[in-house]
Amino acid sequence: MCGIAGIVYRQRERPVPESLLRRLCSAMRHRGPDDEGLYLHGAVGLGMRRLSIIDLSGGRQPIFTEDGSKVIVFNGEIYNYQDLRRGLVARGHTIRSAGDTETVLHLYEERGPDCVSPLRGMFAFAIWDASTETLLLARDRFGIKPLYVVTAPWGIAFASELKALHAARLTSRELDWEALDTYFQLGYIPAPASPFADVRKLEPGHTLVWRRQGDVATRRYWQFPLDSAPSPRDPEACVREWLDGSVAAHLVSDVPVAVFLSGGLDSSAVAASMAVAGNAPHAFTARYSGSGATATDETDLARALATRYGAELTLVDIRPDIRNIFEPIVAALDEPHADDSAIPTWLLSQAVGSRYKVALTGIGGDELFAGYRRHIGLLAAERYAKLPAGVRRIAGAASRLLPEPRNGTLGIDRLKRFLRSGNGAVPDRFLGLMSRLSNGERLALYTPSLRAHITGDAASARFREVFAAQGRPAGLAAGLYLDYMTFLPDDILALSDRLAMAHSLEVRVPFVDHMLVEAVFPIPQRVKIGAWWRGKRLLRRALRPRLPARHFRAPKRGFVGPTSAWLRHELGDMLADELSPGRQRRLGYFEPSTVGALLGEHLTGRQNQERILWALLCFSTWHRLYAE
Repeated sequence: MCGIAGIVYRQRERPVPESLLRRLCSAMRHRGPDDEGLYLHGAVGLGMRRLSIIDLSGGRQPIFTEDGSKVIVFNGEIYNYQDLRRGLVARGHTIRSAGDTETVLHLYEERGPDCVSPLRGMFAFAIWDASTETLLLARDRFGIKPLYVVTAPWGIAFASELKALHAARLTSRELDWEALDTYFQLGYIPAPASPFADVRKLEPGHTLVWRRQGDVATRRYWQFPLDSAPSPRDPEACVREWLDGSVAAHLVSDVPVAVFLSGGLDSSAVAASMAVAGNAPHAFTARYSGSGATATDETDLARALATRYGAELTLVDIRPDIRNIFEPIVAALDEPHADDSAIPTWLLSQAVGSRYKVALTGIGGDELFAGYRRHIGLLAAERYAKLPAGVRRIAGAASRLLPEPRNGTLGIDRLKRFLRSGNGAVPDRFLGLMSRLSNGERLALYTPSLRAHITGDAASARFREVFAAQGRPAGLAAGLYLDYMTFLPDDILALSDRLAMAHSLEVRVPFVDHMLVEAVFPIPQRVKIGAWWRGKRLLRRALRPRLPARHFRAPKRGFVGPTSAWLRHELGDMLADELSPGRQRRLGYFEPSTVGALLGEHLTGRQNQERILWALLCFSTWHRLYAE
């Protein structure tokens, strides 16, 4: 696990300054406090920071081929590297280290950019091939590991984190307001966009080839398994077997491995698989205190599972002094990011990272087994869309008459979004279920001068592009696929990577494994959720022999804090300061009266505006750190 960065100038006679490369790497020291490695050769500079997990005494990067013509810097873990290594040695390759990075480089010698195809794991890497003067960048199939890229007439630069390019002044910092508009709609920025106009994210499952004498070419190397397949004879037993296999692969490490454990099915399933394999894990669970804590407490469920498997359990207190950690969290996230699981994720990562270098999580279970309300909502929306247009118009108009959500609940908000989502194509319906504000409500936030530069359609265009790219799936597969291609990589996995690596902790995600996904995703909808559309039906049935009965009766809570209460109490002063009329006038982005109305409605309890207020607070703090 590392942070990687590099610069290649188009002019051969323009040398990369060592100080510039070190600045890139220093900005990511938290990703790799154990070691630093640099390669400087004229107009080419590659660097890395290393967190030693496999081949602790060896495996230093950059790593070269025998003739020195090819060099790699690598971030991530390849779980099947030992099998790949044996094949390479049998075919005559000389491999000097005992880790996974050199394996990738020798595969490149054989297969060129297609070296990514046999890799099982999470990764982002760069290979400079001096013999052809090309730079290969690659990112894993699901975007578990990040990679930011700047291309310009002078050449190309890349880094694992945006803050590195920012620190090295390799971006103009011009804001991309089409991308930022998607942020205020979704709470995150979908790839390939970033908050800066000149910085792009390499999309998951893609390679990029930059040629000194040519252009930049990107290619998708993995297709999502959208074709349906017959259900296996015993799907529950198969799910347990496939999950156990993925967890076993993710336990490859030369250091101990912990686990994040909530009371939910996904993290409990991972912890149980670790225990079944004979590795009773050390589990870490968040325990809330302060405003709204009771509704989010799952410690009893975590304790029951730990007792069942003889696992050590550490409770991490999530205390209401969150004001002191809010700004460091925003800085770590690189981009405006409005996922309210950031605070518990930060504190849990901090606690685990103080004792471990590696931890497993249950991220990805909802996307694979249909755990979100929107997955069922999209199916319902398909049927709703078949109603006569007049009926839908009446329902949409009636939705505006529903009372606004109060006292922290967002149920009415979800219903209103559903009633508004019935029209349009599948990706637009799905986007309607995801959106924090409708286009009209969101555009009303902006000042007239800014509104003139925003179409309001960037998120819709991205979702439609993603939906069309691999065959326009239908039914449950449509919602799961759209989540895999947008929300999972750009919200959940991005947040998990940045906040864990800020504490030098590698987070592994056994549910986000292409072999597991290729096995589970094609299982028919009727098997996954049943005739009554019950979310996670298949996973629940598979886990019944392994989890305490109370796990199946508990409501789904999600790994979030009591955000609505925090904004009214612990973060109230910060919120008022960041969203003050004076600051809004100085920035010139948002209408002070509109922001003030949202703030007043929330603080008085007239209406729960937590989703947009959290987004505005995160953006304002990010803007101070990255743009001002």
